[in-house]
Amino acid sequence: MPYPWRRIVVPTDFSTAAEWAFDYAVNMAGSTGAELLILHIRMTRPSNPAELRFPADPSVYEYVEQAELESLLDRARRLNATVQARMIVRHAPDPGAEICRTASQEHADLIVIATHARHHVAHLIIGSTTLEVLTNPPAPVLAVRYGIPHRPAMHRIVVPVHAGHDSFAAVALAAALATRESSEIHLISVSPDPRADGLDEFLSNVVRDQLAGRAVVTKSITGAEVERELIRYAGQNEADLIVLLHDSRSVVARIGPIIDGILRKVDVPVLLVPSDTQVTAGQKA
Repeated sequence: MPYPWRRIVVPTDFSTAAEWAFDYAVNMAGSTGAELLILHIRMTRPSNPAELRFPADPSVYEYVEQAELESLLDRARRLNATVQARMIVRHAPDPGAEICRTASQEHADLIVIATHARHHVAHLIIGSTTLEVLTNPPAPVLAVRYGIPHRPAMHRIVVPVHAGHDSFAAVALAAALATRESSEIHLISVSPDPRADGLDEFLSNVVRDQLAGRAVVTKSITGAEVERELIRYAGQNEADLIVLLHDSRSVVARIGPIIDGILRKVDVPVLLVPSDTQVTAGQKA
């Protein structure tokens, strides 16, 4: 996967939560010159994928989509006048699967999505569509919880690591981001036993070359609840992004409890990086 991003998929149902994630997608595209692919899915019935769940004349859908596209493009221009964007419309009974399928077909480098459903208790849960995208994504996913403060820049990037975990892809992508954004990388190890956190081993064996020339902070934290310690650290250090590894190589990839807990509660965007991601970094503009 090349970085800087070339194509960013941002799904939208034209809700306020989708707009929240859209703003982050615009910032990402604007900082790297990527094309923004605005994906809207017309929902169809699972029992009959050719039948729209809400039947209407195609002209009605087209009118609404065009109006919403113009509104989003105007929003993008206000945020970053140089972003190139286009809308993709798909018909599907399963929006999560369709988002992943479209991202693969378009060779997208990044998916940006809101991490909640559309009702009023949405801040307490992760919506089913988002969860399906996060479960086995074809590209890194930037998960944005609705209502978190907007961050126009990435001054501090937090990456949890451990000697026993294959965190190479997450560190490599964080390093590429840090180079372009002039960010500070915080490598965090959380362990109930400070003598066995393995942070020094991880650094010596894995990532010293990747991090050469970059501003790096390392921190070993003693604690049993990883997600709580990471959320606390991110808040105390005013982090702008958390980069997490997701093991996409399992037969049935699942969102683990630590990732799930972070996504539900953290007040910063989370970049979920599949473990098979290969990062090829370009030059800083």
